[in-house]
Amino acid sequence: MTKAIIVYGSTTGNTEELSEIVEGVLTDKYEVKRINVIKAEVEMLKEFDLILLGSSTWGSGELQEDFYEFYDNLDEVDLSAKQGAVFGTGDESFPEFCGAVDILEDKLKDLGVNVLAEGFKWDGDINTEAEKQVENWVENL
Repeated sequence: MTKAIIVYGSTTGNTEELSEIVEGVLTDKYEVKRINVIKAEVEMLKEFDLILLGSSTWGSGELQEDFYEFYDNLDEVDLSAKQGAVFGTGDESFPEFCGAVDILEDKLKDLGVNVLAEGFKWDGDINTEAEKQVENWVENL
């Protein structure tokens, strides 16, 4: 079975909740590992066919604080044969809405990952509408 990994960073729990929904949708098609970025090592990514990264956005469009070390180490692994996508949460009242999603998506592209869809961005708390939209996003990967 094809293997997928979901690496997420979440401060308030919204991105973690999104990661759980993503995992639920993927389990029909993939062997899935979901892991908090605090416990993740970039070397792990080599074992998976599909890489999904999730981060909330903070400050002026910045990564969730736990993501920085992982992000900085991404250049150490060859991900050119991988597929991936990015999701995250933010606040639309800020000019850089979900900037962390854009940062991670750009990094995956720079590393040669085939990004399967435009990053999924959600404003605020996770509700039924968020669940529907992220499920649809995952199914279209």
